[in-house]
Amino acid sequence: MMRCKEYIFKLTSGQLAEADWPERFWAAQHRLICRHCRAFSANDARLSEILNRYQARLTQPDEPPLRPDGSSAPP
Repeated sequence: MMRCKEYIFKLTSGQLAEADWPERFWAAQHRLICRHCRAFSANDARLSEILNRYQARLTQPDEPPLRPDGSSAPP
């Protein structure tokens, strides 16, 4: 069984994405049981999505930058 500290480390370092199936299985089992790691995973996914959208906006100079709340800044 995987512990929280190990799960969080592997998730944030990207090791789970490249892990073999037994390790991904144990990570999924841990996430099912541990509400804290389940919440952390959801928050991590949301943060990644926000950062990816922000990075995409930075590469498009003709659009105004986003505020932290997700709305567009006035021109």
